[in-house]
Amino acid sequence: MPGIENTLMLKEIKKKLENKNVFFTNFNKVTVKNFSRLRQSLTKNDGQGLVVKNRVARIVLKELGMEKAVDVIAGSMFLVAAEKEPQKISKDLVDFAKGQESFTIKGAFIDGSFQPESYVSELAKLPSREQLLASVVGGMKAPITNFVFGLKGILRSFVVVLNEMNKKKSE
Repeated sequence: MPGIENTLMLKEIKKKLENKNVFFTNFNKVTVKNFSRLRQSLTKNDGQGLVVKNRVARIVLKELGMEKAVDVIAGSMFLVAAEKEPQKISKDLVDFAKGQESFTIKGAFIDGSFQPESYVSELAKLPSREQLLASVVGGMKAPITNFVFGLKGILRSFVVVLNEMNKKKSE
């Protein structure tokens, strides 16, 4: 029977990973300074990093229905949980991995399915939600703006014609 500490640890980790996108990474010989920098960038994007024992991680993942992710649990594991914006978290992880030889991304459990490392790398290349919304709004705004300027030009021409007619009548 597991001890009280282990039971509490399982409940706490389960609560942190439940209903979230979870990224799986391995780390080895990463300095505390660099790790702190990674955690700060993840926190800015509403991500939370957890260093978890492999045995505990396997139990929690099975309880959460993430059995397919159990295969990547090996070595020193760093799990990142994020409720939204997985592309921002993946970008943070990919950027950090570029500067660290001993930090590797193993995959992610996103929207109910396990995705390999290649998916996380591709996800990091996508623009953020705000950038996509801005481009959609900009695309919608351009035709409306052109229409307004077109109407403005027609009205200006109409006013010029009326002024000229008024001048001719007054002469």
